[in-house]
Amino acid sequence: MQVEVTGKTVEEAIQQALQQLGVTKDQVEVEVIESGTPGIFGIGGEPARVRVTVKNSPSTFVKGLLTAIVQFAGWKLTVEEPIVREGEIYINMEGDDAGLIIGKRGDTLNALQLLVQSAVAKRFPQSVRIVLDVSKYRERRRAAIIQLALSAAEKARSQKRLVRLRNLTAAERRIVHMTLQSDPTIFTLSEGEGENRVVIVAPMEMRDRLLRRQRISQRSASQRSASSQNKTENATGMAS
Repeated sequence: MQVEVTGKTVEEAIQQALQQLGVTKDQVEVEVIESGTPGIFGIGGEPARVRVTVKNSPSTFVKGLLTAIVQFAGWKLTVEEPIVREGEIYINMEGDDAGLIIGKRGDTLNALQLLVQSAVAKRFPQSVRIVLDVSKYRERRRAAIIQLALSAAEKARSQKRLVRLRNLTAAERRIVHMTLQSDPTIFTLSEGEGENRVVIVAPMEMRDRLLRRQRISQRSASQRSASSQNKTENATGMAS
């Protein structure tokens, strides 16, 4: 990300550029295009012009891009410093428009995260996962999903039956699996498609039966798809 800015002095122009990009001076490269002249008694001077470029780092790129989006949209949000974890960049935003950005069940935030993720994937060769958050919504939601997973595991274990967890996003389903993967008494799997996809939490003794049922279901779906394709091809051949 790059901007060109003018100011009375080079330093003033640089500071304006840093404010626009939402980064610090050590995160950018500065090119002085015009040094500017003060003029005589403040008259006839020329402004300084600089070109400021965010350095080639996924974390600084994400913050700069997100800051630009927030400013362009006019949202009352402050983009915090990214937290770089193994294979992941987490960045939180705070401000009056937090609820607006979250959207229903996090849909707006997820869409914004996907947009930023796509931009990062096009710019950087290394694989890095972007996690955007607002007022620590995802952190709170994560804690709630972990508790949901633990409660489902206890119910499955005590009642000797499977428990279905519905209306979860792909990320939330992943949290359930990760939360329970080290529990030797519990088995989890996802089944279904699209909005109907659910997480099944079951006692470990039901594992083989559930996996067998899933394989049968997958074979049936594959056969139905092949049959439908054949009918389409036959119909096309007859029409020819």
